[in-house]
Amino acid sequence: MCLSANAQVQFPKDFFFGIANAPAHVEDKLDDIWIDHANNGGVYAFYNHFMPERRLDFWSHPEVELDLAKELGVKVFRLGVDWERIFPEKDVVDYTALDRYEEIFDMVRERNMKIMLTLFHHTEPRWTLNDGSWRNKGMINDFVKFSKVVLDRFHTKIDYVVTFNEANVYLMLGQIAGLWPSPLKKPRNFGILDLGPIKGTYTRSLKNIAKAHIEVYDYMKKKDYKPLLGVAHNIADYKGVNAISKVFAGISHRKLNLKFADYIIDHVDFLGLNYYGVERVNGLGVELSEEVTYSDSGRGISPFGFYDLLSQLHKRYNVNFRKRKNKNKVPFIITENGVADELDVFRHSYLIEHLHALKKAMNEGVNVLGYIHWTLSDNWEWADGYCPKFGLVSVDRKNGLKRTKRDSFYLYQKIASSKRISKETRDTAWKRVRSSFGKYRPFCRADDAQTPLDWPVYFPLKSFDWRFK
Repeated sequence: MCLSANAQVQFPKDFFFGIANAPAHVEDKLDDIWIDHANNGGVYAFYNHFMPERRLDFWSHPEVELDLAKELGVKVFRLGVDWERIFPEKDVVDYTALDRYEEIFDMVRERNMKIMLTLFHHTEPRWTLNDGSWRNKGMINDFVKFSKVVLDRFHTKIDYVVTFNEANVYLMLGQIAGLWPSPLKKPRNFGILDLGPIKGTYTRSLKNIAKAHIEVYDYMKKKDYKPLLGVAHNIADYKGVNAISKVFAGISHRKLNLKFADYIIDHVDFLGLNYYGVERVNGLGVELSEEVTYSDSGRGISPFGFYDLLSQLHKRYNVNFRKRKNKNKVPFIITENGVADELDVFRHSYLIEHLHALKKAMNEGVNVLGYIHWTLSDNWEWADGYCPKFGLVSVDRKNGLKRTKRDSFYLYQKIASSKRISKETRDTAWKRVRSSFGKYRPFCRADDAQTPLDWPVYFPLKSFDWRFK
């Protein structure tokens, strides 16, 4: 297949590039539900890594990551605050923790980066988890109280607020499956649909999260706080492998890609989108396919799906106004996009091809304000532990968390500074992929496409062309 003759892209002057992390991934001295989950055997590739509880020392030495971000040249740094660190008990505020977060925010601003602050990034206090988490309606008031404390203190220092990161993923893997920290007594096996969301467990919890978001949004508007507020919503390209599975893929699309956004779309200043790839649906589960190139973490690479979903969501929320009460058009921000690629074999092309897909959508009228890459340095990746490597920078955990920049660091640096991708850069990136066809690379997923691994297995890289045509 031939690529488009117009293989060069140029992003607008006001378009921003950023980088993202999460407290549970990077903050040391953090005694949280993820440490409990790891100690209970719920996190793979954790115990077999050196001093895993240190994460990336972002609490003690944030300047290491922030200096790298400044060198990278990004204009937005997305980070979060840990709810339990600020509220160790239900009605107890730790003002020392708030003071430290303020110091970190000031460090970001001193390096001429704007702040995108995430309030809820896949973690919550032990005391809310023990009370049933988002199944408990009382969680709404608890979250709003926490949010008000944070926003009252920091609204003049931040530029964007993300209330919830991937509410759909957090509920599916925690509340429904029990694979993440959860009020469930025992984890259970589940397909991509499971009976949980069909029975309504998923929907009830999701509605509680939506109500909490709307209350925080209304509070920000009432107080006339200036930061733009939205969510970071996970979307995936669900593809059925046969006629019956296409029906299930459509249900997954509606329940996981659309439902939460439908609930909150009239109460956002932007809709943040996290996209990683395609999911091949077979019956009630997902499968690995010979027709797809996978990242080290088992996400199917598909810039086509990225473009398709951007176009669909734009039509749903900014063209077809019949589904909305608020007729104001909602801009998008790509709040996460990245790939687990320890050998840095296809991260260059992954980044470039997804940005080409993004720019094509923008050329066709989709309003996207910026793009945030996941992530800067290799870190703890939820139940996957330290197996998948998403970083532009590698981390040697046995050598004092020593950072080494991958080649992709310099590629993203070049793109962030010029806001341009040349045909030569694109061709060079694909040559890097092609030269690695057949070579063995690590993979952190079991054959069921869901279960993480303590140690990676190795497979040859497929000679499959997934470039955005």
